[in-house]
Amino acid sequence: MAKKIQPVIIRRQRKHEAEQAIKDLLVRGFEIISPLKQESPQSEVLHKHSFEQKRFKVEDFSSPWIAKLRRIVE
Repeated sequence: MAKKIQPVIIRRQRKHEAEQAIKDLLVRGFEIISPLKQESPQSEVLHKHSFEQKRFKVEDFSSPWIAKLRRIVE
C-alpha cells in the first residue's frame, strides 16, 4: 500500500497558541518541516545593492505565527 504524506500548516495569532498546537501534533506523530516563525507581510525583498535597512519588530501582533508539519500515513 502506498504511503501518503499528510501536511499541516499551523497559523495562529498568538505565539503560545501556535506552540501548543505544535506540541499537540508532535504527540500525534507529526514532524516539523518548517519551524515556527512570524509571517511578516510588510517585509520586502531587498536587492543586494540596496542601502536600505530592514526594521524588525520583536513581536508584531498583526502578523500570524506559522509552522509547517507533516505526518506519513500508511
